[in-house]
Amino acid sequence: MGLALDEPDEKDHVVTINDIMVAIDPDIEPHTENLTLDFSQEANGLVLVGNESDCC
Repeated sequence: MGLALDEPDEKDHVVTINDIMVAIDPDIEPHTENLTLDFSQEANGLVLVGNESDCC
């Protein structure tokens, strides 16, 4: 699973979360439940945190 800062594809599910428009690929949408977008100094960037029991 990855993150991208680009325009949504026509098949993406677009939602607004905390006033931010987010496009989610419907193939991975079930795996995004209970995830939090965070910044990690170790990774030097954005990371998805949570849902560790549902590994993709």
